[in-house]
Amino acid sequence: MNPLFKKKKAAMFLFAAPVVILFSIIIVIPLIQSAAMSFTEWDGINKAVFNGLSNYKRLFTSRDLNVSIRNSLLYSAILTVYQIGIGTLLAYFIVNFKIKGKRFFKDVYFFPVLLSVSVVAQLWISIYHGDFGLVNQLSGLLGSDWKQNWLNEPVKGIIAIVIAESWKGMGYHMLIIYAAMKNVPDVYYEASIIDGADKKQQFFHITLPLTVSTIKVSVVMCITYGFRAFEMIYLMTGGGPGNSSYTMPIMMYKALFSLQKYGYGSAIAVVIVVICVGMMLIINKLTERFDVQY
Repeated sequence: MNPLFKKKKAAMFLFAAPVVILFSIIIVIPLIQSAAMSFTEWDGINKAVFNGLSNYKRLFTSRDLNVSIRNSLLYSAILTVYQIGIGTLLAYFIVNFKIKGKRFFKDVYFFPVLLSVSVVAQLWISIYHGDFGLVNQLSGLLGSDWKQNWLNEPVKGIIAIVIAESWKGMGYHMLIIYAAMKNVPDVYYEASIIDGADKKQQFFHITLPLTVSTIKVSVVMCITYGFRAFEMIYLMTGGGPGNSSYTMPIMMYKALFSLQKYGYGSAIAVVIVVICVGMMLIINKLTERFDVQY
C-alpha cells in the first residue's frame, strides 16, 4: 500500500475517532444497556430479575399499543403533508418569484422553530380553548354545533396537537429545502426557458427531481418523528383523556416514571428504535430510484 495513502487513512480514522467514541458513549452503549434491561423485571431499587420475553409479550398484547400506533401513523402522515408539502411550496415561491421582503418572509416562517415547545404548547392550548379559544370563536360563526373541546376528543385531539407541532417545525424543513433549491444550477432553468418551459414544468421536471434527496431526508425525519413524538403531546394533553392521545414515547414515560417498570419501559424504547430504523430503511429503499445526481 502507498505510504501516502496509509498516512491519509490514518488521519481519517484519527479525525473520525472522537465522533465515533462520543456516538458510542451517548447512543450505542445506552441502547445496548436498554436492550439488555428489556429482558428483566426491575423497579429501580431491588435487584433486576431476568424474565425473558415477558415485557415484549406485555407490550404487544397491550391495548395502549394499538392506540399508540394509530396516533403515530396519523401524526406522521399529517406532519409530512403539512411540513414537507407546505414547506416545499413556500421554499419554491421564495426562490423563484420576485417577492419584496424575501428575508422577512423567511424569518417569519422560521420564527416558530426558535420558540420552546412549552411556549408553543401553551399558545395552542389557548387557541383550542373550549370557551375563549380562537378556533371555537371562528367555528362559532358557522353555528354552535361546530364548537368543541378539541383536545378532549380521541381523534380530533391528536390532530389538533399535530397541527401545533407542524406549525412549529415547518419553517425548519422549508429552510433546508430552500437551501437545496438555491443550489440547483441556473443553467438548467436557462435551457428550459429556451425550450419554452413554463414555471410549472420547471418545478416538476427540474426543481423537484434535483431536490428530491433533500426532501427525502425531511420525509424520513417527519415520519420517524411521528413514532418519537412526546413533548408536545405530554404538554398539551398528557396522553389523555384516558389513553386517547398516547404514543409509544408516552407509554414509555408512563412505564418508567409512573409505574417504575424499567424493564417494560426499556422494551418499549427498543421497539421505538427498531420501528424508526426500519421506517428509515424502507423509505430509502422505496425512494432510491428518484435520486438524481448533477
